[in-house]
Amino acid sequence: MVDKRVLNAVRKGLEKLDPSKLIETCTNEAQTRSYLIEPIFETLGYSRQDDMATEMNAGWGKKNDKADIGLYTQGKRVEILVECKKLGVKLNDKHGSQLNSYFGNVKTAKVGILTNGFEWLFFAEDSNTPNVLNPEPFLKLDFSVLTDEFVEAISIFHKSIINIKKIIEDAQDVYFMQRFEKAFIDELIEPSEDWIKSIYARMGGKRLTESIKSEISKRINSHAIQNALPIVIENEMKNGGVVITTGEELAIYNAIKTILIQDKLFKKDHHRITYRDQKNSFNVLLDDNNKKIICKILSNRGKYFVEISGEKFEFSGVENIVALKQRLFDAVNSVIG
Repeated sequence: MVDKRVLNAVRKGLEKLDPSKLIETCTNEAQTRSYLIEPIFETLGYSRQDDMATEMNAGWGKKNDKADIGLYTQGKRVEILVECKKLGVKLNDKHGSQLNSYFGNVKTAKVGILTNGFEWLFFAEDSNTPNVLNPEPFLKLDFSVLTDEFVEAISIFHKSIINIKKIIEDAQDVYFMQRFEKAFIDELIEPSEDWIKSIYARMGGKRLTESIKSEISKRINSHAIQNALPIVIENEMKNGGVVITTGEELAIYNAIKTILIQDKLFKKDHHRITYRDQKNSFNVLLDDNNKKIICKILSNRGKYFVEISGEKFEFSGVENIVALKQRLFDAVNSVIG
């Protein structure tokens, strides 16, 4: 988790940048960089004078290519390269290739950022090919509207706390999951013979003929997946393998948060209300602190309950949450203590 002081500092800095006004101000790439992109990096603790190498040499041989921004993170090495585009320009693969060509010529770089000020794409070095960026972003952010998600995600790049090694490790986890999901989907769309053999063996089959192989392949479809999914989810929940956040839980949480931010305590600090979904309960928290539980959202046999200070209330609609308004405020006061 990012330090709360860093989050608050980043949020206050970003609140000074009005996206609606910036649309009128940033009419070319230079203005976008000067009035939007560089101020965001300043909010993240980077000095234009000391920490941003603008128009830095990123060419090779006779080329005189210039990278828009090189960020000095820890020490005297540029570890992040930034390619800037005009606000409103749709980022594409050509822009990504341009960033990658600069990246290959700056040997200390580990992360590449492609941005038009609103759209932010973050790329990490390919684990199999040094000095080459993975073609897929490990993180995508949108600054057209300031959200808690944007603040929290971009704050990991704050100069005071940045850990490039950890960022790269997390990026590789994202890339692994991307490859897994693609391979899994490909297997579902076009089942391999090995998988068909494995299914047939679980069916008790002995001799796999071409006609059986074809029949099994046809039966691996969306209908079969839909039928199997509830059973898989139930098994995972029973064995504690995965915590699954349901749409109902999120709807109840959002209703609770909407009520709580009416209180003057949260008018400007609505980000203080968070949640953690755990095996046995969905906890609504103050300051992301598991010791400051405002209430719990529980489920049992398809029914949902809100537990406040040990007392359970069955959820039957948003109006049911509204009726708990005073109890929720009292719970907040008790955890503030």
